[in-house]
Amino acid sequence: MNYNLFNYNNLRKTTLFFASFLRLLVVLLSIGVCFNSCKESDTLGGNLLPSGDQSQFKASSKFNLTTFSVKEDSIKSDDLSLSLLGSYVDPIFGKSTASLITQFVSSTNQLDFGANPVADSVVLSLTYNGYYGKINKLDGLQKVRIYRVTTGIIKDSSYYSAQDPYKYSSESDFISEHSFLPDPTGKYQTGAPVQKFKLPLSFGQNFLNNQNTINSGGFLNFFKGLYFKPSNDFQTSGNGAILTFNLVNSEAPSKITLYFHNDTSTVTQKFEMLINSDCSRINFFKHDRNGVPSINNQFTDTSQGKTQLFIQNMAGLSSKIWITNLDSWIDSMPVAIAKAELIIPVESSLIDIYGVPSRLILVEKGDDGQYTAIPDFDLGDNYFNGNYNPSNNSYRFNLALYLQEIIAGKRLQKGLYLVPVASAIGANRVVLKGSNFIKLNVTYTKIK
Repeated sequence: MNYNLFNYNNLRKTTLFFASFLRLLVVLLSIGVCFNSCKESDTLGGNLLPSGDQSQFKASSKFNLTTFSVKEDSIKSDDLSLSLLGSYVDPIFGKSTASLITQFVSSTNQLDFGANPVADSVVLSLTYNGYYGKINKLDGLQKVRIYRVTTGIIKDSSYYSAQDPYKYSSESDFISEHSFLPDPTGKYQTGAPVQKFKLPLSFGQNFLNNQNTINSGGFLNFFKGLYFKPSNDFQTSGNGAILTFNLVNSEAPSKITLYFHNDTSTVTQKFEMLINSDCSRINFFKHDRNGVPSINNQFTDTSQGKTQLFIQNMAGLSSKIWITNLDSWIDSMPVAIAKAELIIPVESSLIDIYGVPSRLILVEKGDDGQYTAIPDFDLGDNYFNGNYNPSNNSYRFNLALYLQEIIAGKRLQKGLYLVPVASAIGANRVVLKGSNFIKLNVTYTKIK
């Protein structure tokens, strides 16, 4: 499946916004009443809608919901603002791994290494942006294997998180292996926090020996990039982290620096291979849920979604929500819904270690498998919400237009999917309470 929720504002369609706004305006004008009071209706249940004074707004929370978690499909994961690398073992979600391919460009158009160049050192620098998980002492130890990419990456093509990275590299292209304690906060550095790897001299000498080949055939044809593969079999539950890098940071560029000397000059020379916006960057994600029955059991028994739901970035998990008793509303039209607030509580365990996503969104899934916005989304963040509220430990959404279109027969209910924003550039996850605890509070009026 191809969806890019990082750039979620692209889901907003101007025409849908105005159509939704006008529909809401027409409904409110047709009501022509004052918002006198909101109270729970005692007559809701069988027919869900009250009799009596039809000019009053009523409130109902008597909705039946079916909820359960589902595995996410592959997502588009190339050329994003941030890149992920590393692995961690979550006590609830299992092990998650992010590997990475990136291209490099030459810092000069025409190479001239001088007479008899000899490599002195090769340093790879990746600029940090943050992390998710543990980085302290041995709990944060990471091991990464670096390979040379041998199959070309096409800049204008699309690449997805579940693709096999060995399509672009293989074990025979191995360069080096590095164990390190991450320092994404720059605690032990000055300036922008950077992760440095020392590459073999043979890797650098290969460039010095092929100056003419590179000049005639092009840098990217000679050097197609690097593949970074986490190799953390030693990690146990609660260990590790997903590291976030800003590889296109112009102020602190990520790069390979090749230091060398030659017979032409007595001064040490250097040649830089940069990562910039012209370079393709691809993330690959993998989730190993062996030994996590709370999630695996829900795939085979969706009724367990009554108590817990699971949401995970990196194309991990989403949750489906279905409102099962809307037929009574449809039978009782015309009804005008002023507000429909869905309140989803968060399980509080492990939040201090594994922070929850700052925002979730509710979407539909089309027949083509693509996620699409619901009409309330187009009315803006303040209206639609979806932000995590730490004071009441919940996420809230306004679904008034969505429900109005369903009960008016203008939209077929396909179920809603609760998904994280920026799934390809974040590693957050969250455990939610299921349908037994989720509330849908609707404020409405019956139109005569």
